[in-house]
Amino acid sequence: MSFDLLDKPLIYIPVKWPGLKADDNGDAVAVEHTVDVQIELLDVDPLNDWIAAGGALAEDADAAARADHARSTFKAVAKEWRGVVANGKSLPFTDANIDKLLQVPGFADAFGNAYLKAWSGKAELREGNSAGSPANGPAVEPSDATPKDAISKSNPPQN
Repeated sequence: MSFDLLDKPLIYIPVKWPGLKADDNGDAVAVEHTVDVQIELLDVDPLNDWIAAGGALAEDADAAARADHARSTFKAVAKEWRGVVANGKSLPFTDANIDKLLQVPGFADAFGNAYLKAWSGKAELREGNSAGSPANGPAVEPSDATPKDAISKSNPPQN
């Protein structure tokens, strides 16, 4: 497959972040929220500008200015979404709905992290799929690991 220098595909990336919801008794239950966001992968210089713009808001900005700034930064790379719902119905990708989603605790940071992983060519990274660095030896790639590598002194096998 050849590389097309002019190809600027729009791709969907999963954005996942932890949260809480109420169970049937009203008790908090930990959940992992997920939405798919369609993004444009920026070239290097526009990416650096985007990152700089994300932090370029005056400290004394009011709430409306902060919301406008967050929305414009998000929309510079995000073009659509899937999985954003209210009462079981999909919500359109509008400024008002973007403002609401950006206020959800954890979403904005999760989006930034997911975007940068996608930008660097990494598909979704799942916990435990990368090499560890045990205190008593070198890191081991998961494909090279043996059962003994998974046993630590703090968690010995039980007989």
